[in-house]
Amino acid sequence: MNLSAASQVLSKINELSRIDASKSGETIKYALTKLLSDWCQVLAVAEHATDDELFFLNTSRATLSECFTLTLVKDFYDTDHEFTRYVLRICLELLTDYVNVFVDQNSTFFVSNICLIMLISSTISSSLTCEDIDLFTENEIHLLDVMRQYVDKDLTHDNLTDGILSFIWNLTDNTMLVPLFLKTGYAKSIIDWIRTCRKKFREDKQIALLSILVNILRHDDGIDEFNKFDTMNAIENIPNESDQFVQRSMIDFLLNGVQHMRFDSIKILDELFRSIINASKDSKYRCVGAHICELLTALTKLLYNDKILVEFLCRTRVEPLMTTDKIIEFFTSILTEFYPNLSLENNPLNNFTCVLLFNVVWRISCHEEYRSMIPTDETLMNIVKSAANNEKISNDSFMPRTMKSMQEAAMEIQTILFDKN
Repeated sequence: MNLSAASQVLSKINELSRIDASKSGETIKYALTKLLSDWCQVLAVAEHATDDELFFLNTSRATLSECFTLTLVKDFYDTDHEFTRYVLRICLELLTDYVNVFVDQNSTFFVSNICLIMLISSTISSSLTCEDIDLFTENEIHLLDVMRQYVDKDLTHDNLTDGILSFIWNLTDNTMLVPLFLKTGYAKSIIDWIRTCRKKFREDKQIALLSILVNILRHDDGIDEFNKFDTMNAIENIPNESDQFVQRSMIDFLLNGVQHMRFDSIKILDELFRSIINASKDSKYRCVGAHICELLTALTKLLYNDKILVEFLCRTRVEPLMTTDKIIEFFTSILTEFYPNLSLENNPLNNFTCVLLFNVVWRISCHEEYRSMIPTDETLMNIVKSAANNEKISNDSFMPRTMKSMQEAAMEIQTILFDKN
Protein backbone atom coordinates (compact mmCIF):
# COMPACT_ATOMS: atom_id res chain seq x y z
CA MET A 1 0.00 0.00 0.00
CA ASN A 2 1.21 3.54 -0.69
CA LEU A 3 1.42 6.32 1.88
CA SER A 4 -1.81 7.95 0.72
CA ALA A 5 -3.73 4.77 1.61
CA ALA A 6 -2.21 4.73 5.10
CA SER A 7 -2.86 8.45 5.47
CA GLN A 8 -6.49 7.96 4.50
CA VAL A 9 -6.97 5.31 7.19
CA LEU A 10 -5.18 7.43 9.80
CA SER A 11 -7.36 10.40 8.91
CA LYS A 12 -10.51 8.39 9.69
CA ILE A 13 -9.12 7.38 13.06
CA ASN A 14 -7.95 10.88 13.94
CA GLU A 15 -11.47 12.18 13.37
CA LEU A 16 -12.59 10.00 16.28
CA SER A 17 -9.63 10.68 18.56
CA ARG A 18 -11.35 13.68 20.13
CA ILE A 19 -14.17 11.60 21.64
CA ASP A 20 -14.24 11.97 25.42
CA ALA A 21 -16.59 11.44 28.37
CA SER A 22 -18.37 14.74 27.72
CA LYS A 23 -19.88 13.38 24.49
CA SER A 24 -23.31 11.78 24.42
CA GLY A 25 -23.72 8.05 24.86
CA GLU A 26 -24.82 7.60 21.26
CA THR A 27 -21.78 9.52 20.01
CA ILE A 28 -19.41 7.34 22.03
CA LYS A 29 -21.13 4.14 20.86
CA TYR A 30 -20.95 5.29 17.25
CA ALA A 31 -17.25 6.10 17.63
CA LEU A 32 -16.41 2.61 18.91
CA THR A 33 -18.42 0.76 16.29
CA LYS A 34 -16.95 2.96 13.54
CA LEU A 35 -13.41 2.36 14.77
CA LEU A 36 -13.93 -1.39 14.96
CA SER A 37 -15.58 -1.48 11.54
CA ASP A 38 -12.62 0.39 10.06
CA TRP A 39 -9.99 -1.66 11.91
CA CYS A 40 -9.89 -4.26 9.15
CA GLN A 41 -8.55 -1.43 6.97
CA VAL A 42 -5.89 -0.64 9.57
CA LEU A 43 -4.73 -4.25 9.51
CA ALA A 44 -4.94 -4.45 5.71
CA VAL A 45 -2.83 -1.31 5.27
CA ALA A 46 -0.31 -2.57 7.81
CA GLU A 47 0.41 -5.71 5.78
CA HIS A 48 2.22 -3.56 3.18
CA ALA A 49 3.16 -0.53 5.27
CA THR A 50 6.62 1.00 5.63
CA ASP A 51 8.20 1.28 9.07
CA ASP A 52 7.16 4.95 9.29
CA GLU A 53 3.57 4.09 8.39
CA LEU A 54 3.52 1.27 10.94
CA PHE A 55 4.68 3.69 13.63
CA PHE A 56 1.70 5.99 13.10
CA LEU A 57 -0.72 3.09 12.69
CA ASN A 58 0.58 1.65 15.93
CA THR A 59 0.03 4.86 17.88
CA SER A 60 -3.52 5.03 16.52
CA ARG A 61 -4.36 1.90 18.54
CA ALA A 62 -4.55 4.13 21.61
CA THR A 63 -7.65 5.80 20.12
CA LEU A 64 -9.48 2.45 19.94
CA SER A 65 -8.36 1.49 23.44
CA GLU A 66 -9.45 4.81 24.95
CA CYS A 67 -12.82 4.72 23.20
CA PHE A 68 -13.47 1.19 24.46
CA THR A 69 -12.56 2.28 27.99
CA LEU A 70 -15.14 5.07 27.72
CA THR A 71 -17.87 2.57 26.84
CA LEU A 72 -16.93 0.51 29.91
CA VAL A 73 -17.03 3.53 32.18
CA LYS A 74 -20.45 4.44 30.79
CA ASP A 75 -21.65 0.86 31.50
CA PHE A 76 -23.18 0.44 28.03
CA TYR A 77 -22.72 -3.33 27.87
CA ASP A 78 -25.13 -4.15 30.67
CA THR A 79 -27.74 -1.67 29.46
CA ASP A 80 -27.69 -1.98 25.65
CA HIS A 81 -27.84 -5.58 24.50
CA GLU A 82 -27.91 -4.83 20.77
CA PHE A 83 -24.80 -2.66 21.10
CA THR A 84 -23.03 -5.46 22.97
CA ARG A 85 -23.92 -8.00 20.28
CA TYR A 86 -22.78 -5.67 17.51
CA VAL A 87 -19.42 -4.93 19.12
CA LEU A 88 -18.75 -8.59 19.84
CA ARG A 89 -19.74 -9.63 16.31
CA ILE A 90 -17.25 -7.18 14.78
CA CYS A 91 -14.49 -8.30 17.16
CA LEU A 92 -15.05 -11.98 16.45
CA GLU A 93 -15.04 -11.32 12.70
CA LEU A 94 -11.70 -9.52 13.03
CA LEU A 95 -10.23 -12.40 15.03
CA THR A 96 -11.45 -15.05 12.61
CA ASP A 97 -10.31 -13.02 9.59
CA TYR A 98 -6.81 -12.83 11.10
CA VAL A 99 -6.69 -16.31 12.59
CA ASN A 100 -3.33 -16.84 10.88
CA VAL A 101 -1.76 -14.55 13.49
CA PHE A 102 -2.02 -17.58 15.80
CA VAL A 103 -0.34 -19.82 13.22
CA ASP A 104 2.41 -17.82 11.54
CA GLN A 105 5.17 -15.69 12.96
CA ASN A 106 3.83 -12.12 12.98
CA SER A 107 5.09 -8.67 13.76
CA THR A 108 4.59 -6.98 17.10
CA PHE A 109 2.09 -4.69 15.40
CA PHE A 110 -0.31 -7.50 14.50
CA VAL A 111 0.09 -9.25 17.85
CA SER A 112 -0.65 -6.02 19.75
CA ASN A 113 -3.76 -5.34 17.68
CA ILE A 114 -5.09 -8.88 17.98
CA CYS A 115 -4.49 -8.79 21.75
CA LEU A 116 -6.54 -5.59 21.99
CA ILE A 117 -9.40 -7.11 19.98
CA MET A 118 -9.29 -10.21 22.21
CA LEU A 119 -9.42 -7.97 25.27
CA ILE A 120 -12.46 -6.06 24.00
CA SER A 121 -14.40 -9.16 22.98
CA SER A 122 -13.66 -11.15 26.13
CA THR A 123 -14.35 -8.24 28.49
CA ILE A 124 -17.89 -7.73 27.19
CA SER A 125 -18.67 -11.46 27.00
CA SER A 126 -19.94 -11.42 30.60
CA SER A 127 -22.87 -9.28 29.39
CA LEU A 128 -24.09 -11.87 26.88
CA THR A 129 -27.39 -13.68 27.38
CA CYS A 130 -28.11 -17.33 26.67
CA GLU A 131 -29.58 -16.42 23.28
CA ASP A 132 -26.23 -14.95 22.18
CA ILE A 133 -24.68 -18.37 21.71
CA ASP A 134 -25.60 -17.88 18.03
CA LEU A 135 -22.65 -15.49 17.72
CA PHE A 136 -20.29 -18.46 18.08
CA THR A 137 -20.32 -20.30 14.76
CA GLU A 138 -17.94 -22.91 13.34
CA ASN A 139 -15.54 -20.07 12.51
CA GLU A 140 -15.30 -19.07 16.17
CA ILE A 141 -14.94 -22.70 17.26
CA HIS A 142 -12.04 -23.04 14.80
CA LEU A 143 -10.57 -19.85 16.27
CA LEU A 144 -10.67 -21.34 19.79
CA ASP A 145 -8.97 -24.49 18.53
CA VAL A 146 -6.19 -22.53 16.82
CA MET A 147 -5.64 -20.46 19.97
CA ARG A 148 -5.34 -23.63 22.04
CA GLN A 149 -2.78 -25.08 19.66
CA TYR A 150 -0.77 -21.86 19.78
CA VAL A 151 -0.49 -21.98 23.58
CA ASP A 152 0.32 -25.71 23.42
CA LYS A 153 3.39 -24.97 21.32
CA ASP A 154 4.55 -21.69 22.87
CA LEU A 155 7.40 -21.85 25.39
CA THR A 156 8.49 -18.21 25.23
CA HIS A 157 5.98 -16.57 27.62
CA ASP A 158 5.01 -14.23 24.79
CA ASN A 159 2.34 -11.51 24.78
CA LEU A 160 0.05 -13.42 22.45
CA THR A 161 -0.09 -16.35 24.88
CA ASP A 162 -0.85 -13.94 27.73
CA GLY A 163 -3.64 -12.42 25.65
CA ILE A 164 -5.09 -15.83 24.81
CA LEU A 165 -5.13 -16.89 28.48
CA SER A 166 -6.96 -13.70 29.46
CA PHE A 167 -9.39 -14.31 26.60
CA ILE A 168 -10.06 -17.89 27.80
CA TRP A 169 -10.41 -16.74 31.42
CA ASN A 170 -13.05 -14.15 30.56
CA LEU A 171 -15.02 -16.30 28.12
CA THR A 172 -15.20 -19.35 30.41
CA ASP A 173 -16.67 -17.05 33.06
CA ASN A 174 -19.84 -17.28 30.95
CA THR A 175 -20.98 -20.86 31.63
CA MET A 176 -22.91 -21.20 28.37
CA LEU A 177 -19.61 -20.96 26.46
CA VAL A 178 -17.85 -23.74 28.40
CA PRO A 179 -18.98 -26.55 26.02
CA LEU A 180 -17.23 -24.74 23.15
CA PHE A 181 -13.92 -25.05 24.98
CA LEU A 182 -14.51 -28.69 25.84
CA LYS A 183 -15.44 -29.41 22.22
CA THR A 184 -12.10 -28.03 21.05
CA GLY A 185 -9.90 -30.10 23.39
CA TYR A 186 -9.18 -27.54 26.09
CA ALA A 187 -9.46 -29.97 29.03
CA LYS A 188 -6.38 -31.99 28.11
CA SER A 189 -4.46 -28.89 27.06
CA ILE A 190 -5.25 -27.07 30.32
CA ILE A 191 -3.99 -30.05 32.33
CA ASP A 192 -0.79 -30.04 30.23
CA TRP A 193 -0.43 -26.27 30.73
CA ILE A 194 -0.87 -26.67 34.49
CA ARG A 195 1.75 -29.42 34.67
CA THR A 196 4.31 -27.28 32.84
CA CYS A 197 3.11 -23.87 34.06
CA ARG A 198 6.31 -22.86 35.88
CA LYS A 199 8.29 -23.10 32.64
CA LYS A 200 5.52 -22.10 30.25
CA PHE A 201 3.86 -19.00 31.77
CA ARG A 202 4.58 -15.84 33.67
CA GLU A 203 3.67 -16.08 37.36
CA ASP A 204 0.37 -14.19 37.16
CA LYS A 205 -0.79 -16.42 34.30
CA GLN A 206 0.16 -19.55 36.25
CA ILE A 207 -2.32 -18.53 38.93
CA ALA A 208 -4.93 -17.58 36.29
CA LEU A 209 -5.08 -21.26 35.31
CA LEU A 210 -6.86 -21.98 38.61
CA SER A 211 -9.58 -19.45 37.78
CA ILE A 212 -10.04 -20.92 34.30
CA LEU A 213 -10.35 -24.40 35.81
CA VAL A 214 -12.95 -23.25 38.37
CA ASN A 215 -14.95 -21.56 35.59
CA ILE A 216 -15.07 -24.75 33.52
CA LEU A 217 -15.92 -26.94 36.53
CA ARG A 218 -19.07 -24.90 37.15
CA HIS A 219 -20.48 -26.81 34.18
CA ASP A 220 -21.24 -30.51 34.71
CA ASP A 221 -19.63 -31.37 31.38
CA GLY A 222 -16.45 -29.75 32.66
CA ILE A 223 -16.52 -31.93 35.78
CA ASP A 224 -16.96 -35.04 33.63
CA GLU A 225 -14.10 -34.07 31.35
CA PHE A 226 -11.58 -33.14 34.05
CA ASN A 227 -12.37 -36.27 36.04
CA LYS A 228 -10.66 -38.14 33.20
CA PHE A 229 -7.37 -36.59 34.33
CA ASP A 230 -5.41 -36.47 37.59
CA THR A 231 -6.47 -32.86 38.08
CA MET A 232 -5.89 -32.50 41.84
CA ASN A 233 -2.30 -33.68 41.58
CA ALA A 234 -1.75 -31.56 38.48
CA ILE A 235 -2.68 -28.30 40.25
CA GLU A 236 0.09 -28.90 42.78
CA ASN A 237 2.37 -27.55 40.04
CA ILE A 238 0.78 -24.10 40.36
CA PRO A 239 2.57 -21.89 42.93
CA ASN A 240 0.52 -21.99 46.14
CA GLU A 241 -0.53 -18.52 47.27
CA SER A 242 -2.40 -17.80 50.50
CA ASP A 243 -5.39 -16.31 48.67
CA GLN A 244 -5.96 -19.46 46.57
CA PHE A 245 -7.55 -21.52 49.35
CA VAL A 246 -11.13 -21.03 48.13
CA GLN A 247 -10.25 -21.81 44.51
CA ARG A 248 -8.29 -24.95 45.37
CA SER A 249 -10.98 -26.23 47.72
CA MET A 250 -13.69 -25.49 45.12
CA ILE A 251 -11.80 -27.52 42.53
CA ASP A 252 -11.49 -30.33 45.08
CA PHE A 253 -15.16 -30.76 45.98
CA LEU A 254 -16.49 -29.90 42.51
CA LEU A 255 -14.42 -32.77 41.14
CA ASN A 256 -14.56 -35.26 43.99
CA GLY A 257 -17.82 -34.46 45.77
CA VAL A 258 -18.29 -33.08 49.27
CA GLN A 259 -17.78 -36.46 50.96
CA HIS A 260 -14.24 -36.85 49.61
CA MET A 261 -12.87 -33.31 49.79
CA ARG A 262 -9.49 -32.87 51.45
CA PHE A 263 -10.02 -29.45 53.02
CA ASP A 264 -11.53 -28.27 56.33
CA SER A 265 -15.23 -27.61 55.64
CA ILE A 266 -15.56 -24.88 58.29
CA LYS A 267 -12.68 -22.91 56.83
CA ILE A 268 -14.11 -23.29 53.32
CA LEU A 269 -17.56 -22.16 54.49
CA ASP A 270 -16.14 -19.11 56.24
CA GLU A 271 -14.06 -18.03 53.25
CA LEU A 272 -16.92 -18.60 50.79
CA PHE A 273 -19.46 -16.74 52.91
CA ARG A 274 -17.08 -13.83 53.47
CA SER A 275 -16.54 -13.56 49.71
CA ILE A 276 -20.29 -13.82 49.01
CA ILE A 277 -21.02 -11.01 51.47
CA ASN A 278 -18.37 -8.81 49.83
CA ALA A 279 -19.68 -9.61 46.34
CA SER A 280 -23.24 -8.74 47.39
CA LYS A 281 -22.06 -5.22 48.24
CA ASP A 282 -20.29 -4.67 44.91
CA SER A 283 -22.11 -2.93 42.04
CA LYS A 284 -21.08 -5.76 39.68
CA TYR A 285 -21.65 -8.48 42.31
CA ARG A 286 -18.01 -9.51 42.21
CA CYS A 287 -15.32 -10.22 44.79
CA VAL A 288 -11.70 -10.33 43.65
CA GLY A 289 -12.92 -10.93 40.10
CA ALA A 290 -15.30 -13.78 40.98
CA HIS A 291 -19.01 -13.23 40.32
CA ILE A 292 -21.31 -13.99 43.25
CA CYS A 293 -22.81 -16.91 41.31
CA GLU A 294 -19.41 -18.64 41.14
CA LEU A 295 -19.16 -18.49 44.92
CA LEU A 296 -22.80 -19.47 45.41
CA THR A 297 -22.36 -22.47 43.11
CA ALA A 298 -19.71 -23.83 45.45
CA LEU A 299 -21.61 -22.96 48.63
CA THR A 300 -24.86 -24.46 47.35
CA LYS A 301 -23.14 -27.73 46.47
CA LEU A 302 -21.75 -27.85 50.01
CA LEU A 303 -25.15 -27.12 51.57
CA TYR A 304 -26.64 -30.15 49.88
CA ASN A 305 -24.80 -32.05 52.63
CA ASP A 306 -26.96 -31.88 55.79
CA LYS A 307 -24.00 -31.98 58.17
CA ILE A 308 -22.25 -29.13 56.39
CA LEU A 309 -25.48 -27.10 56.23
CA VAL A 310 -25.82 -27.30 60.03
CA GLU A 311 -22.15 -26.38 60.45
CA PHE A 312 -22.65 -23.38 58.20
CA LEU A 313 -25.73 -22.05 59.99
CA CYS A 314 -24.41 -22.64 63.51
CA ARG A 315 -20.64 -22.33 63.39
CA THR A 316 -19.84 -19.63 60.82
CA ARG A 317 -17.08 -17.37 62.10
CA VAL A 318 -17.26 -14.51 59.63
CA GLU A 319 -16.81 -11.07 61.19
CA PRO A 320 -19.02 -9.42 62.25
CA LEU A 321 -20.50 -12.59 63.72
CA MET A 322 -24.02 -13.34 62.47
CA THR A 323 -26.67 -15.37 64.24
CA THR A 324 -28.39 -18.20 62.36
CA ASP A 325 -31.50 -16.13 61.65
CA LYS A 326 -29.36 -13.27 60.28
CA ILE A 327 -27.52 -15.64 57.96
CA ILE A 328 -30.85 -16.90 56.63
CA GLU A 329 -32.17 -13.36 56.28
CA PHE A 330 -29.06 -12.44 54.28
CA PHE A 331 -29.90 -15.01 51.59
CA THR A 332 -33.60 -14.18 51.38
CA SER A 333 -32.81 -10.48 51.07
CA ILE A 334 -30.47 -11.11 48.12
CA LEU A 335 -33.14 -13.30 46.52
CA THR A 336 -35.68 -10.48 46.73
CA GLU A 337 -33.08 -8.20 45.14
CA PHE A 338 -32.29 -10.48 42.19
CA TYR A 339 -35.67 -12.00 41.33
CA PRO A 340 -37.47 -8.89 39.99
CA ASN A 341 -34.77 -8.56 37.28
CA LEU A 342 -34.93 -12.19 36.16
CA SER A 343 -35.44 -12.61 32.39
CA LEU A 344 -33.88 -14.28 29.36
CA GLU A 345 -32.58 -10.85 28.32
CA ASN A 346 -30.75 -10.42 31.62
CA ASN A 347 -27.11 -11.28 32.30
CA PRO A 348 -27.06 -15.10 32.68
CA LEU A 349 -24.73 -14.81 35.68
CA ASN A 350 -27.37 -12.77 37.52
CA ASN A 351 -30.12 -15.20 36.47
CA PHE A 352 -28.09 -18.16 37.66
CA THR A 353 -27.52 -16.39 40.99
CA CYS A 354 -31.29 -16.29 41.45
CA VAL A 355 -31.60 -20.03 40.77
CA LEU A 356 -28.85 -20.80 43.28
CA LEU A 357 -30.48 -18.65 45.96
CA PHE A 358 -33.73 -20.59 45.56
CA ASN A 359 -31.72 -23.76 46.13
CA VAL A 360 -30.12 -22.34 49.28
CA VAL A 361 -33.47 -21.26 50.74
CA TRP A 362 -35.00 -24.64 49.86
CA ARG A 363 -32.16 -26.53 51.56
CA ILE A 364 -32.65 -24.46 54.72
CA SER A 365 -36.42 -25.00 54.62
CA CYS A 366 -35.86 -28.77 54.64
CA HIS A 367 -34.63 -28.52 58.25
CA GLU A 368 -37.47 -28.07 60.71
CA GLU A 369 -35.30 -26.32 63.30
CA TYR A 370 -34.37 -23.58 60.81
CA ARG A 371 -37.40 -23.16 58.54
CA SER A 372 -39.20 -21.02 61.14
CA MET A 373 -36.35 -18.50 60.80
CA ILE A 374 -37.06 -17.96 57.10
CA PRO A 375 -39.02 -14.70 56.72
CA THR A 376 -42.55 -15.43 55.51
CA ASP A 377 -43.43 -11.86 54.58
CA GLU A 378 -45.57 -11.02 51.59
CA THR A 379 -42.59 -10.07 49.39
CA LEU A 380 -40.89 -13.44 49.70
CA MET A 381 -44.20 -15.30 49.47
CA ASN A 382 -45.07 -13.57 46.18
CA ILE A 383 -41.60 -14.29 44.76
CA VAL A 384 -41.80 -17.97 45.67
CA LYS A 385 -45.30 -18.33 44.21
CA SER A 386 -44.28 -16.51 41.03
CA ALA A 387 -41.26 -18.79 40.54
CA ALA A 388 -43.31 -21.90 41.35
CA ASN A 389 -45.79 -20.91 38.64
CA ASN A 390 -42.92 -20.16 36.25
CA GLU A 391 -44.17 -16.59 35.77
CA LYS A 392 -40.65 -15.43 34.99
CA ILE A 393 -38.92 -17.52 32.35
CA SER A 394 -35.31 -18.46 33.03
CA ASN A 395 -32.86 -20.74 31.30
CA ASP A 396 -31.77 -23.67 33.48
CA SER A 397 -29.66 -25.26 30.74
CA PHE A 398 -26.49 -25.00 32.78
CA MET A 399 -27.89 -26.06 36.16
CA PRO A 400 -25.60 -28.51 37.96
CA ARG A 401 -27.30 -31.90 37.87
CA THR A 402 -27.15 -32.15 41.66
CA MET A 403 -29.39 -29.08 42.09
CA LYS A 404 -33.03 -28.26 41.49
CA SER A 405 -34.24 -25.86 38.83
CA MET A 406 -35.62 -22.56 40.06
CA GLN A 407 -39.22 -23.70 39.60
CA GLU A 408 -38.61 -27.03 41.36
CA ALA A 409 -36.94 -25.36 44.34
CA ALA A 410 -39.69 -22.72 44.54
CA MET A 411 -42.43 -25.36 44.48
CA GLU A 412 -40.74 -27.19 47.36
CA ILE A 413 -40.39 -23.96 49.36
CA GLN A 414 -44.03 -23.08 48.71
CA THR A 415 -45.19 -26.48 49.93
CA ILE A 416 -43.06 -26.33 53.09
CA LEU A 417 -43.51 -22.68 54.08
CA PHE A 418 -46.72 -21.33 52.62
CA ASP A 419 -49.16 -24.09 51.70
CA LYS A 420 -49.33 -25.19 55.32
CA ASN A 421 -51.15 -21.94 56.00
